[in-house]
This record gives sequence, structure tokens and C-alpha cells, in this order.
Amino acid sequence: MLTGRAEAIEVSQHLPSGAEIVSQRYPAAGKILAVWLTDERSAEEEKAAADMAAQGMEIWLTDCLTPYFLPLLPSSWNQVPVRDMSDWLETLRRQSPGKRIVLIANGRVSTLALRMASDWHGRHADVVPDPLAGALLMWPLLYRELLPGQEPDYDPVVHLTHLNLVILQPKSSAGYWWRERLKGFLEGAGSRVWMNVLPGLRDGFYGRGDNTPQEINAQAHLGTLLLDALKPLTDSP
Repeated sequence: MLTGRAEAIEVSQHLPSGAEIVSQRYPAAGKILAVWLTDERSAEEEKAAADMAAQGMEIWLTDCLTPYFLPLLPSSWNQVPVRDMSDWLETLRRQSPGKRIVLIANGRVSTLALRMASDWHGRHADVVPDPLAGALLMWPLLYRELLPGQEPDYDPVVHLTHLNLVILQPKSSAGYWWRERLKGFLEGAGSRVWMNVLPGLRDGFYGRGDNTPQEINAQAHLGTLLLDALKPLTDSP
């Protein structure tokens, strides 16, 4: 139900390590809290987060590289301390009793999201019921750098993840051809996977400088696209 455009609140949280995580929080009264991990907050993501909050889903949009002064490079995601991210997730859980949590990430940020969830589960297995409803991964890049013609060699976290996962895979990208392979590895590790193919779209479609008309339309309705994709996670008990 539409509740009006949500305004972001900047929230700073200090972790035991001394790191400071800064998020844009879009409050909402619903029972779902979405933790959206990003490499640098964009206007398109902020609009989508506000639209989702207006529909009742609380969003925490968080840049995970800036607290560690890391550049926007593929290798940077291996340098973000997973224990910090897990501590931060536990802080959010404690601050939001009764809310179920979903993670949102794209590209290489997806690896960090899965590592964070795996570490949190390993340290807080006694928390019942499990507050993590799952994760939505957009065009996840869960593999190491590839050579031409090489099949993906997935990050070890793929084989350690036990989570409900929704994957949004644009059809006009290399990942489309490996989608069933990735799905098989994730399911083999114990995850439940919903694979949604996005016809006519490319990886990073909402942040490209050469958007096609179809991508421009999808970008304008990004919040609705994500809310619809999250339904297998948010509608389950």
C-alpha cells in the first residue's frame, strides 16, 4: 500500500573494530528490512529505495567500500572485513526486533553479501527464528577473473551458502549463459534459488551511460521490479 515518498535518514554506526558504517535509511512500517549493499550509492538506487519504502519495506542503502577507503575495483571486495559486516548485520537485527531481513546486492557486491550471511549464520545459529529471509542478487559476479573461453571458477562462499536466493539475470550478458551452472552449485550447497531472467537488459542496466529505451523504462520502475522479485522471500512464513 502506497504511504507517500519516503525521505532518507543518514545513520552512522560504529562497530567493535572501530569502523564506521554510514547508511541511508528509508524507514517503513512493514515487517521486512532490506539491507541493500552497494559500491557507491547512485541516484537510481536512492529513488528505488524511496519507492520501496513508500510501499512498506524499510531499506538501508549502504556503501561498503568508503568506510575502508577502498577504490572501486573488483579486488576491493575481498578486503572488506566480513566480521565487521556480520557485526553490523547483528546490530541491525537487534535494533529491529520482529523484522525479517533480506539482503540486496549486485555484481561483485554479491560475494560480500553471501559472506556476510554465512558468517552471521555461523556465529548466531542459536537465534530462532532465523531473521534472514534470504538475498536478492542482481547479475551476481561470484567468480574470479576469467580468461577468454574459461568457465567460471566460483568463490568458495558459493559452496558454503545455505540461503533462499533470488537472482535477477539480464539476458544480454555473459552471466546468462552460465546461470544454470551457478544455480546448480548454489542448490548443491543447500540454497533454494529462484532464477529470474530479464529479457532485453544488460548487467548494470540502471547505471549505464548508453541505456536503451527498454533499460530506461526498467530503471524508472526499479523499485517495483525489486519488490516483485523479492516476493518468494518476503511472502514465505
